[in-house]
Amino acid sequence: MDILKKLFVFTPSAKPEKFELSDECKPDFDVRDEKEIKKTYVSGDIEENLAYIRKNYSVPLNNDVVIREIITRNNKRAFVVFFEGMVSSQFVDEYIIKAIIELAYENEGDFDENLYMRFTAHAQVKVKSDMDDVKDEVNFGSCALFVDGVNKCFVYDVKNWEHRGIDKPENEQSLYGPQEAFGEMLRTNTALVRKILKTEKLVAYGIQVGSVSKTPGVLLYIDGLTNEKLVSEAKRRISAIDKEYILSIEQVQLLVEDSRFMVTPQTMATERPDRVAKALTEGRCVYILNGSPRALVMPSNAFELTHTASDEYLHVPFALMSRLIRLFGMFVSVLLPALYLAITLYHQEIIPTYLLYSISASRENVPFPSLLELLLMDISFELIREAGIRMPSSIGSTLGIVGGLILGQAAVSAKIVSPIMIIIIAITGIGSFATADYTLGWTYRILRLAFILLAASFGFFGIAAGIVMYSLYLGSATSFGIPFLSPSLTIKPRAMSLAVMVNGIAKREKRPGFLKTQKSDAEPNISRKWDNKNKFK
Repeated sequence: MDILKKLFVFTPSAKPEKFELSDECKPDFDVRDEKEIKKTYVSGDIEENLAYIRKNYSVPLNNDVVIREIITRNNKRAFVVFFEGMVSSQFVDEYIIKAIIELAYENEGDFDENLYMRFTAHAQVKVKSDMDDVKDEVNFGSCALFVDGVNKCFVYDVKNWEHRGIDKPENEQSLYGPQEAFGEMLRTNTALVRKILKTEKLVAYGIQVGSVSKTPGVLLYIDGLTNEKLVSEAKRRISAIDKEYILSIEQVQLLVEDSRFMVTPQTMATERPDRVAKALTEGRCVYILNGSPRALVMPSNAFELTHTASDEYLHVPFALMSRLIRLFGMFVSVLLPALYLAITLYHQEIIPTYLLYSISASRENVPFPSLLELLLMDISFELIREAGIRMPSSIGSTLGIVGGLILGQAAVSAKIVSPIMIIIIAITGIGSFATADYTLGWTYRILRLAFILLAASFGFFGIAAGIVMYSLYLGSATSFGIPFLSPSLTIKPRAMSLAVMVNGIAKREKRPGFLKTQKSDAEPNISRKWDNKNKFK
C-alpha cells in the first residue's frame, strides 16, 4: 500500500532536495565535519617511539610484526618496523638496514637530509611526523624507520605482497576485444586503465574508505570532460561513507546508490578495463577499490545493464541481434511462468484445443495445484543454481546434470510435476542465463516471483498492473541525479532508439546527453575520412 501511495498520491517531502545534474558545471563538494582527534607525534627519544610501536602492535603477541633494532657507525640507535610477508625482505636488508648501519654524518642537524637523500634512489621515501600516518603506511605494507634524536619517521614503499596476476574476465567473457580483467591490486588496475587511455587528463583522485580498514581507492574521471558537479557528488558520497570496515567494491556500491531498496542495481560493477575506459570517455566517474577485482561505474541506467562488452566490437547487425536475444531472454525469464499460470488458470480460451487437451492430460495425475507446482520447481531450480555456483567447478557441472536431468525425469515419472512445467522452468532458466550482468539476475528472480503471484491472483490483469507499477517505479528512480530510464524519457527519437538499438562505430559523434558533459562531441561528424567523396581511382 505504501508503494501505491507513493506512486499515485502526491505528498510534499520534508527531506532535503535530491542531487540532480545541471548544465552548469560548478563544483559543490562539501566534506564531512571531521571530529577532533588527539594526535601523537614522533618523538626524538628512540625508547619512547619503540614503546609506542610495541604497545600499539601488541608485540610480542603479534608474531608477524618485525622490529629490527640497529646501531649505526656513529653509535646512533635506530629501528625499523614492518609486517613480514608484506615487504621485500631483501630490499629491507640491503638498502635500508645495511645502509643505515654504514651511514655517516658530520653534523646532528644534517641527519634528516642525509638520510632522506640516501634512500630516494632506491625507494619512494615519505617523511612523517604523525604516528597515525606512520601506522597507516606500515599497515599497508611499508617499512618505517625511527632514528634516535630525530623527531621524524622515514617511511619506505617496499611493498611486495603476493597477489593474483592479470587474468581473463570470468563473468563478462567476450570473444572480441581485450582479454584482460581487473585484479586485486589498486595500482595494477589503474595502470590497466591508463594503458588504454593514454592521456594526462585522466585523474585518479584518492579516496580512502573504512575508518578501521582504511582501504585505499581512487575515483577516476577525465578532467575537462566529466561534469564537475557529478565529480563533486561522487566524491561527496564516497567520502561520506562512515563504516569501520569496507572490504569490497560491492559494499561501496550499496552505500552510494540513490535508493537502498530498489531491486535493480543503479550503478554498474565491471571487471573489464575496456568497459571502464569507454565509460570514462562518455563522461562518467569510476571508483576502483584496493582488493576488489571490479570497478564501479557511476552513474548507470536500466538499458546499459543489458549491454555487453562485445557490443562495441561487432558489426551492427550482429550486435543488434545479440542485444535483442538478451532482451527476449529477459522477458522470458521474468514473464513466461506468470503467463503460463495466467493462461491455464483464467484464460484457457486462448489455448488451441489440442494443446489444451495435451496440457490437461499431462496434469491429470499431478496432486498439486499449478501455483504450488510452479513454485516448487522454481525453488528447486534456484537451489540447483546456487549449489552449482558454490561447488567446485569439477562438481558443479555434474550437479547440474543430476539436478536438472535425473531429478526432473524422476519427478515427472513419479507424477509429482507435469512435463509441461519442466519445459517452462527450463526455458525460464535458459533465459536467465542470458543476463549480461550477474546482479541483474537477482532482479529477474524477484520480479518473476512477484509476477507469478499477481498472475495466480488476477490473471492477465495482474500481470499488466505489475508491469505498469514497476514501470512507474523505474521512471521515478535516479542514479546520481540522472533518471534511471534515460535516455528513453527524452522526446528525441534518436536518443530513445539508442537505448535499445546499436549505433555504428562511425555514427557515435555525440556523448550521452543525460550526462551533461563539458564536451558533447565525441568525434568528428565524419570518422571514415577515407570514405568521403574522394574515392580511390
